[in-house]
Amino acid sequence: MNQIVHFHKKPTPLSDADLPAQPDYKAIPKDFDIIKQNSIEQGYFVFTMMPSLRCSLNCPHCYLTTDQRRNSPIMTVDQLEVACLKVADYYNKKDDIKRKVIVFYWYGGEPTEMGVDYMIDAFKRIEKVFPESKGYYVRHEVLTSLIKINDSWFDIFKTWGRGHFQTSFDGLMRGKSYVKLWDKRVRQAIDLGLSVSTISVVNNKLMEDGPKAILDYLCDLGVDEISFLPFMLNENNEGDKYEKYAPPMSGYSDFMIELTDYWYEKKKNGEKVPYIGQMSYILSRQKTSASANIAGQTMFLLPEGDFVLPDYRNGYLEYMKPFGNIFTDSFSDILSSPSRRDYLRKQYMRNGNSDCAGCEHKNHCIMEFWKENRVGDDCFGAKKYTSWLIKKEHGENALSYDKPMML
Repeated sequence: MNQIVHFHKKPTPLSDADLPAQPDYKAIPKDFDIIKQNSIEQGYFVFTMMPSLRCSLNCPHCYLTTDQRRNSPIMTVDQLEVACLKVADYYNKKDDIKRKVIVFYWYGGEPTEMGVDYMIDAFKRIEKVFPESKGYYVRHEVLTSLIKINDSWFDIFKTWGRGHFQTSFDGLMRGKSYVKLWDKRVRQAIDLGLSVSTISVVNNKLMEDGPKAILDYLCDLGVDEISFLPFMLNENNEGDKYEKYAPPMSGYSDFMIELTDYWYEKKKNGEKVPYIGQMSYILSRQKTSASANIAGQTMFLLPEGDFVLPDYRNGYLEYMKPFGNIFTDSFSDILSSPSRRDYLRKQYMRNGNSDCAGCEHKNHCIMEFWKENRVGDDCFGAKKYTSWLIKKEHGENALSYDKPMML
């Protein structure tokens, strides 16, 4: 895994064979039951791909060290194919699962820094490993900063991305020049007919602009979906960065309430508004079981083959918990490993939090990975926002005629 992978400075020109036509990303198979199929074992796998952690940016909230971002090992496409073959071997032996949905979520690092040639090769091999003829529905979701890409990526998003991609938006936390270039690239993508979703880490710079101004700006851009995550503490941002940029969860909930209330107002006035990811998640998950809110549908694949998920120590300090290595273990053994069983048990038990165990919203809050709550603050599931939203939607019924875009 320490071998060096050299990417071409100029990618090979793309042909029609490199850019096959794909159905729209919202065309989810009708035989997929999102209520019942809510875990990897049941045929729904959000396969978070991190074949490299490399990134040339220095974002304040990043969980990666500078050395990881600059010198991360890189998983070769051959090795990536081996990982996929082991996943396919697991599913191909499960005759009871007719429809398998695998969402390849290309994360990082900055996934586009892998290079166009690398990604096209990876997409083609994945398509062969998980064919529709064997009941697979495969979708590629790329999360990119947009800052370093060339125009070839828009062709990739249009075809392999099924007309869609996701990009980071954190306001002025990353600087004015960053936002100016990012704005230009987003507008270019939308002018080309692409659907764009944004994902934001709610930070103090974003809050200074205010929820209404943020929503107005994103509406003006014309993006289709927006998502807002709490700012999490990790070993890389612990200290000055976290203290400078991270609002408390009570501030997060207040931000989300004001933003969502303004969303309802704009929608009532007939304006086109993007979906809010957390809003759609909370409202759609009210009909699902407790098992739908335990991260049972995802794992992250790191460059050296480890499957991991975020876990927490010393309260809510984030780190990556390993479950096994795909190059030495079978996928079945990784799923059933003592480490993953302990992890899922912790999720089922809501981390043993007394305030979460009896909470009416524990099965549909935004506690992405369960951890201790901060004393004297709103919980990491944003109970204040969740309670407000459910009551508000009950009165407004604004989503009754809309179908959220998220799987």
